[in-house]
Amino acid sequence: MTHLTHAAAVRDGIDLAFADGSTHVFTFAWLRDHCACAACRHPETQQRLLDTFALPKDLKPSAIELGAGGKRLGISWSDGHASDFAADALAESLQPVGILASEITTWNDAEIAADFPQVPYDALMADDAVLETYLEKIERFGFCFVEGTPATPEATQAVAKRISYIRETIFGGYWDFTANMEHKDTAYTTLAIGPHTDGTYSFDAPGYQMFHCLAFNGVGGENVFVDGFRIAEIMRRDTPELYRILTEIEVPGQYIDHEKGIHLMARRPLLREDSTGRLAQVSFNNLDRAPFALEPARMAKFQEAYATFANLANDRSLQYRRRLAPGSLVLFDNWRLLHARDAYSGYRRLAGAYLNKEDVESRLRVLRLKKAKAA
Repeated sequence: MTHLTHAAAVRDGIDLAFADGSTHVFTFAWLRDHCACAACRHPETQQRLLDTFALPKDLKPSAIELGAGGKRLGISWSDGHASDFAADALAESLQPVGILASEITTWNDAEIAADFPQVPYDALMADDAVLETYLEKIERFGFCFVEGTPATPEATQAVAKRISYIRETIFGGYWDFTANMEHKDTAYTTLAIGPHTDGTYSFDAPGYQMFHCLAFNGVGGENVFVDGFRIAEIMRRDTPELYRILTEIEVPGQYIDHEKGIHLMARRPLLREDSTGRLAQVSFNNLDRAPFALEPARMAKFQEAYATFANLANDRSLQYRRRLAPGSLVLFDNWRLLHARDAYSGYRRLAGAYLNKEDVESRLRVLRLKKAKAA
């Protein structure tokens, strides 16, 4: 647990020192606004009850005290109110919102083969500790298999719903299809599909995607997964100017099916960074890229950067290849991993679903909280 080693009032706030050596000045206004007492924050919903904008502008602490061996910070305020803060909560507030705690490990083919992420179906469905392990593996590596999954629609949906509700899209919720061209997408054919992410035409691309092959009788059809974060690391190291171009230029994507009244369009950089400079999302689909033009010199640089990324995505040493078979289900991070499929002949029945990014992270966050409370 985090603890504080020092707390002192400075001109506009309280200077706190944490045991790891880091320091931060929390302003008086911020601390008073984030008071977690039952009068300021609802104890069940955790929603703010305090009227932030009615607080006195000259509010100051009249007393500051560290308690519980530095695990708590107590403040008495000049308006007579008292606040109590957990050191853990103060440290957590300094982290970018929404980022979970697992270490991210990027990989190539040889590395992921040596530490392959998988869990057994029966254990996943029965044990929350295994579910937590499963989601942590996905957070760390970008994907994880569930082995021994019954090759049925019911079992496929059960795995998805063990985590969260299924996302509805133009393809429906749970989907189960063969090469029948039910939708105007090459996934519904036997053609090869190059490395890509889904939903480049969506403002909020699906966060996670699930595949489960329910039946296969044919030749070819190997599935391919590529760690887009590893590609980004390589480009940032070897071609930093091209990396930067891909973080700056928004690439439009589109999905067109006018017979069904659909024409989706969205745009974002291929490499989207958050406000801290951390890579948050890879968004690459050359098949769905919509026409757009830039000033010639800028366009040439973009095309060079785009081609560099594509060439790395097709580098065999960076690809994990495996033909999905009944019983092996995979859930992967669509904001990180690119996926592809070789051409095939014969019969193939594939099932799956999309899950929202925030819902999967919510499930993992709650599992960790429950474990921490039980410890």
